[in-house]
Amino acid sequence: MKFTIIGPGYMEIPPKGWGAVESLIHDYRVTLENLGHEVNIVNTSILQQIVGLTNSIDSDVVHIQLDDYAIVAPHLNCNNIIVTSHYAYLEQPDKWDKGYHDNFWAFVNSNASIFCLSDGIKEVYSKGGIPEERLSVVPNGVRDDLFRFSKECKFPDSTIYLAKVDFRKRQHLFHNIPGLYFAGNIADERFNADSDFYLGEWTKDHLYDNLTNYANLALLSDGEAHSLVCLEAMSAGLGLVISEFSTANLDTDLPFIDVIPEEKIEDEEYIKQVLKENREKSIPLRQEIRKYVVDNFAWETIVKNHYLPEVEKMVGS
Repeated sequence: MKFTIIGPGYMEIPPKGWGAVESLIHDYRVTLENLGHEVNIVNTSILQQIVGLTNSIDSDVVHIQLDDYAIVAPHLNCNNIIVTSHYAYLEQPDKWDKGYHDNFWAFVNSNASIFCLSDGIKEVYSKGGIPEERLSVVPNGVRDDLFRFSKECKFPDSTIYLAKVDFRKRQHLFHNIPGLYFAGNIADERFNADSDFYLGEWTKDHLYDNLTNYANLALLSDGEAHSLVCLEAMSAGLGLVISEFSTANLDTDLPFIDVIPEEKIEDEEYIKQVLKENREKSIPLRQEIRKYVVDNFAWETIVKNHYLPEVEKMVGS
């Protein structure tokens, strides 16, 4: 099949630095092409150009990967249009701003198929009045081939919080916890950038090579759709300590995944203890952790078992 994927248009694909949606669009392209499909990418933020460029390609399927561009769906010539939202607060309508309310109704009125990143997101759309036949669940995946994996942990007493330092990720609440290190560009003045635990902003190559050195990952955001960094950390053999809002598609009964209850999110001593216990549990399970994420979330698995079956149902209907 011939696919056209519409990107945000804010940075190149693949991105040289950080860009989660841009990275996953590139991963979709690589995986689909490896499976024999043709993939074109339209990556501009100008709506008229999106429509013109997309309609110039005779595509079997068009996949829009940004909420803001759902409004172009009625103007596209392709009969098979998919829209995916990566909005972090999608499962929490009480946190939506007016802009996202407008986007949501663009989804409702577009008649496009909606590929949801989790069952929880699918439920939100269903409650919003979108018919079941337009909704499918297709999680994000991970390029497990990119991340170095070591059975041995170089820093057994260290946890990494790997994310842009911002209000949603809430790093400022935890920057005094010993053994918890932070990497990411800073966009929150409440965070102590002079801390010995701040490692700066990692390059992609540094990430791929060094993530496996840590015992576990912390992600304590107040909103996530389906976090890529959790999958990436597990592919490098790390356990997870995550917030209630970061659990999408994960089996939280597994011994190497611990969830911090929201009522404990500002309890430094509690979080410090959970991080320590998770490190101790996770280090002996590094091979099992990697196997779990590869078996369930490798991009080829996601595309073969989730994405293409849903696309084929849509095209055949």
